[in-house]
Amino acid sequence: MDRTERERQAAQRRYLGWGLAFEPTMPGVDLARDVVFDDGPNGRVLALVAGTENVAQSLAVALTTLRGSNVFDATFGFDGLNALAEQIEPNLIREQVRIGIITLLDRDPRVRKIVDVNLDDGRLGANGTDDAARSALRASRTLQVQVQFETITDDRLSVHLGELPSV
Repeated sequence: MDRTERERQAAQRRYLGWGLAFEPTMPGVDLARDVVFDDGPNGRVLALVAGTENVAQSLAVALTTLRGSNVFDATFGFDGLNALAEQIEPNLIREQVRIGIITLLDRDPRVRKIVDVNLDDGRLGANGTDDAARSALRASRTLQVQVQFETITDDRLSVHLGELPSV
């Protein structure tokens, strides 16, 4: 690793932070996460994530946590999950989810610019294509969420959430 790469990683760790590593308990479905252990020189230690990996993990956890459900930080979490339970027009629910995602990203000081927020439930195909995967997604009544953004260290990240209830 050259000096420039070391300086870049040090800047990422300084400005993007670090935290405990949480891995999904059911990969592909963002229902729950658990701490991870590594082997250390004196036995098992809690695994850590830093830099861009920390930001991506933090936002994935925030996007799958109901806002106000954390008793220690009532402002933490994603308000768009409440929209999924409301009895309103599906297009309005999708827009509330999109606004909730943008609001959550705007609150994180490590996010400099939101590049794209893509909600896909299989109804809108690229160029009108309707392949088997899109049909299966539409039939499963799930919503796939893909968020792309830039950090204050000029890194472009993408967070993909597994499956959320469809709207």
